[in-house]
Amino acid sequence: MIAADKSFGFTDEGIGEIVLDSRKEMHNALFVPIIGERSDGHDYIDMAIKNGAVAVLSSRDIEPLKEKYPDVKFYQVPDTKTALQEIGYMERLKFRGKVIGVTGSVGKTTTRNMIAEALSAGMKVFQTAGNANSQVGVPITMFQMARSGADIAVIELGISEPGEMTKIANVACVDIAAVTNIGIAHIEYLKTQENIMKEKLHILDGSQEDIILYTNDDDPLLRTLSVEKLHDFGIAVNKHVEIRHYSLNDYSLSLLMKGNHMLQNASAAMHISVDVGVDSEGAKAKLESFTGVQGRGETFRTSSGVTIIDDAYNASPVSMKAGLEALSQIEGTRKIAVLADMLELGDKTLDYHREVGEYLAGLPIDVVFLLGEKASYIGTGINSVFDSSDKDNSKKPTIEYFNDFSELDNTIHAVAKDGDVVLFKGSNSMKLSEIVKEFRQEKV
Repeated sequence: MIAADKSFGFTDEGIGEIVLDSRKEMHNALFVPIIGERSDGHDYIDMAIKNGAVAVLSSRDIEPLKEKYPDVKFYQVPDTKTALQEIGYMERLKFRGKVIGVTGSVGKTTTRNMIAEALSAGMKVFQTAGNANSQVGVPITMFQMARSGADIAVIELGISEPGEMTKIANVACVDIAAVTNIGIAHIEYLKTQENIMKEKLHILDGSQEDIILYTNDDDPLLRTLSVEKLHDFGIAVNKHVEIRHYSLNDYSLSLLMKGNHMLQNASAAMHISVDVGVDSEGAKAKLESFTGVQGRGETFRTSSGVTIIDDAYNASPVSMKAGLEALSQIEGTRKIAVLADMLELGDKTLDYHREVGEYLAGLPIDVVFLLGEKASYIGTGINSVFDSSDKDNSKKPTIEYFNDFSELDNTIHAVAKDGDVVLFKGSNSMKLSEIVKEFRQEKV
């Protein structure tokens, strides 16, 4: 990738931030108008300048804008998203510390936070803010990273379409990569889990000749990965890759967040932090006091004595099973699972929901609230297990079905009592986080 200062003469001098949202109050910002499916950011350049933008990329003719705003710098580019990625690469070259890249089907954000937490026992750490892991998020992250003064950085890289990982990996140029697992998120577009694994492994694109790749040994596909297979995929062919596996049982950890998936994430954090020179006891102490990430497994207690597991940000079969496992392991009077539709799972969507139900039937869970037509098949899966086996029906959870969000909201608040543990899990657009937000106002 050619840096932006070479390709279209960009300079970051005087730029305080990079902004995509023209409505935001900004400070000496570079405004990058992105052309989306429903709107074109170029239509809001005037608003961005009014709100503080001092420089603008544009794939439209910039001459009228230069006349209208003589004090603003305008850069003519063929494509603003590609130009933003060039700027991100230019900024990446300014960072002197190691860059750790994290990807995977589920658990990216929690693993990234855990790695950063463990590293903080001995280093100044920069990490991706929020969920800025996309083609536009990663370049902005590089800009922030270059100004952080950190010793080391932990960057999240995500995909939503084929070929996307290569684009962002060529911006991030990671020195160390970690792959959490290979699930079925985005299988609608990538068709098979092996294709998903290949796409994730393109995180190595853009790295230097030597790179360390950490993979989850508890994952069936990643367990079989070798350097030879990487090269057969056409990945890192001319690079020296050292693969280091990690597993949930590698370290003795007592985490506040329950579930094998959390132990896997913490194991990755321990391996990486210790390997880069952080004291193992310090890293362990940091991880054992970590309460989780909002929307991704964070556990908190309300003033009325209800324990909430906030895993409402998103959902796939793998992550939903992991959330249910965590729910089953926390002590409480009743275990209540509030589950909503899992989306973007392709032709087998209903089968995946039934599968979750069958898994749930084997756990000590007392009440199940299901929101949405697809989620109702979780109930089908639960019923099928109890109807077709010798299982004690007294252990069958109470199942309630909802299509109305407000009705679900009111029911949960009426039902949840002191001593109960409530898990919220579903795709983000199902808005379970709005119910969690109400409970969060009672957080102690």
